[in-house]
Amino acid sequence: MNLKRYSVFAILAAVLLLVSGIWIVLRDPAGQNKCFFGEVEYAPVLQWNGVIYNENWDTPLTGLKKGKPVGEITYTKADHKCPRKVMQDGDATLLDVGTKLYEVTGYKASARLWAGDRLYEANSNPNAKTLNDLLDVAGKIKTVRFISGMDGTTHLMDFTPEAAEIFIREFPKLKYIPFQELYKQTKGWVGANYWLEIEMKDGSTMTIVYNTLSPSFNPPAYATPELAALVEQQRKLIYTK
Repeated sequence: MNLKRYSVFAILAAVLLLVSGIWIVLRDPAGQNKCFFGEVEYAPVLQWNGVIYNENWDTPLTGLKKGKPVGEITYTKADHKCPRKVMQDGDATLLDVGTKLYEVTGYKASARLWAGDRLYEANSNPNAKTLNDLLDVAGKIKTVRFISGMDGTTHLMDFTPEAAEIFIREFPKLKYIPFQELYKQTKGWVGANYWLEIEMKDGSTMTIVYNTLSPSFNPPAYATPELAALVEQQRKLIYTK
């Protein structure tokens, strides 16, 4: 599977399949067996200060710098046949024990962390009220574009400057809702999805998914009517040029 495409699926699945231990519940509904004896393909996830982070492995890193050290990984789920179901601070799915964690210069540690030389971004924060609380992107976004949902890489079209200005202003203000809740409220987040890429002023990028039926985003938030109309209007431009 294309790594960029997989990274988005990891964002969608990480909370459901890793944080809550649903893969154990599915195997053992009674919850009597704490071990999993099959093959587990973990998404790259870590927890720090109550925040769950996913690796962003498809973004350019040259414009990002390491800040202060904040800690290190102390437990790796993939190393255990009987991993604990609920992640704790310092836990990772795949990172080696001892991997150092650092701030990302210019971003809050609750939004981004370096794990060694890998970039991890928040996808779940119990203290976040808005998407900016989760992502710390206000004032940092350069542009937004549609990308192909087939490969997660091909650029289809940048938003027009006027539309990008509105999106850049309004997207960080959206009310954050944990993906578990969004998933339940939308009965599985069903419906067609658009893939978008946000490019930061430092050159790093973030892939987001827009659901047309809800309408809502992941990173998780419901779109305002203005943003929903904006995304649909910009999408139509792809096919009129």
